[in-house]
Amino acid sequence: MFVFDKRELRKLSLDFSFRDLSQVTMKFSIILFLILCIVHCFDGNESFEDKKNKFVGDEEKDFNKKFALPKDVVVIGAGMAGLAAARRLTTDKTNFTVNIYEARRERFGGRVWTDKLANPRAKGPEVDLGAFSLTAAGKNNPLFELAADLGLKSVSLGELQLLIPWEKRVVIGTDLDTVFSETSKILELAMNESKASKIEMSVREAVDAVISNGKVQLSDSASSYLIQSSRPYLLDYSGKYPQSFQLGFAHKKVLLDGMGELTDRLLSGDLDEPPLHLGLNKAARQIKIDKKRNKVVVRFTDGSQVIADAVVVAVPLSIISSGDLQFEPFLPKAYYEAAKEMGITWENRVIVEFDHAFWPQEIGMFVRAVQAEEEMGHLQVWFNINQIVGVPALSGYLGGKAAEAFEKLSDEEAEKAVLSVLLEMFGESLLSQGGKVVRLQRSAWISDSWSKGAATYPKVGSSPSMWDIFAEPICPGVYFAGEHTSFVDHGTVHGAYVSGLRAASQIMGDLCEQKRLEQEERERKQREAEMAKKEKETSGTGTIERSVCRQRKEKISINIIGSPIPAAFHLLTKKQTPTQAKSHIDT
Repeated sequence: MFVFDKRELRKLSLDFSFRDLSQVTMKFSIILFLILCIVHCFDGNESFEDKKNKFVGDEEKDFNKKFALPKDVVVIGAGMAGLAAARRLTTDKTNFTVNIYEARRERFGGRVWTDKLANPRAKGPEVDLGAFSLTAAGKNNPLFELAADLGLKSVSLGELQLLIPWEKRVVIGTDLDTVFSETSKILELAMNESKASKIEMSVREAVDAVISNGKVQLSDSASSYLIQSSRPYLLDYSGKYPQSFQLGFAHKKVLLDGMGELTDRLLSGDLDEPPLHLGLNKAARQIKIDKKRNKVVVRFTDGSQVIADAVVVAVPLSIISSGDLQFEPFLPKAYYEAAKEMGITWENRVIVEFDHAFWPQEIGMFVRAVQAEEEMGHLQVWFNINQIVGVPALSGYLGGKAAEAFEKLSDEEAEKAVLSVLLEMFGESLLSQGGKVVRLQRSAWISDSWSKGAATYPKVGSSPSMWDIFAEPICPGVYFAGEHTSFVDHGTVHGAYVSGLRAASQIMGDLCEQKRLEQEERERKQREAEMAKKEKETSGTGTIERSVCRQRKEKISINIIGSPIPAAFHLLTKKQTPTQAKSHIDT
């Protein structure tokens, strides 16, 4: 019979428990290690830190999505582009609050100006001093659809008449169609001449070249007169971009309520749409990007400032290129270079009303040919307002240097200049039937502090990519809108409108955040590629070192086997002294 002492039994039990526990712990550790290895293999190169950040980021995004406040968006400039952007953003009331700031103190609309201040009952076209018509040529103009949605009616301009005063000649109807056809051929040859030239040429230079070198035989001098009667800046277009060149005499429609009705309705809203928040007499002087807070600060000339999540810069390009609007940090070099290289048109309009309409009422547009170069752009094109709205008035166009010179005239001098041109066009007999000048209104876009010109155009030395530059935001938070951000639609009202919609879509789609994530992804892939390269180099070095060590070991083993050293080594492993080992070797 075996008898165990209690202390021995307790000791035996404890020894067993600790031994059993250690074995279980070891097994558990091995299993856990294997699981972690498998998970790590499936996760690829994603580190624990990456997983943690990803988890926290997803949680933060979900929280922000549920409880985030609306983003504050500021629009600088209440022209067509700015109003379009603001109206589009306000359709998403949950995510955006929008405020527009306009530098002018008495009106909004930018270079769309239906001036009813003196006569609130005036009909649109009789007081349109800015954009006058909508272009119906080419692609569908979205402003026609907008006008239809708002219930605004448009009418086409009537027949065109070309007057050649020194020949006492009027070209109209089928004769004018022939002239237009010949003009198109001249322009096509001129564009080909420009492409073939090693030196970039303007349209004017290219046309002169094909006429002077005899490549085109004019059946009617009226063709060259018609080209010279186009807007002066069109002749200064670079010949490299013929797709952007149009004479601008046809495919025009006029809104009966005036172009300003479009901007009015965008601001006030339609039916259930709320009015936009507009602040007048708020000229922005600086836009500062605060990257630390991911905000944009807009500072005004009156000393005030606002902070926003995003800003739409919808001012004319000339305001940026002149430095009147500063950026902190400075705009990237490409933006400044583009702003300096794009052409800026000089254009103005004058409206003259008489007691009676004395001009042919079946004609919608009169084009006056000129001989002297200094006369180009000086009241060469006139629109028949009486045909459109029944008011005995004409709307005249000025372009280039003539537009600048006309701004400097006094009202009396301006009236004399107008009457002198109309006398040349229609003769004293007809002009006298008009009676007195009842009203003369004119614009001054060149000297206007908030315009400094009319629109952009591709002059010699510029390229379409310059317009594309301004279609891209400066992240985080600064977006651009205006006709100068689209080469396809530059110089048009619908180009400004579409650019505003684009800027709004960029903000609503969080384009800057997308760009940030794309940049992070590129940097991540670059880091992974560099790490993989280093690992490959390290792995290759380690393989070589292990191979060398293995070769050395094998060599040593071979030497040992073929020598008496193993006996000595064997004796040493039995804890013999070197002397004892030596005696064994000696024997």
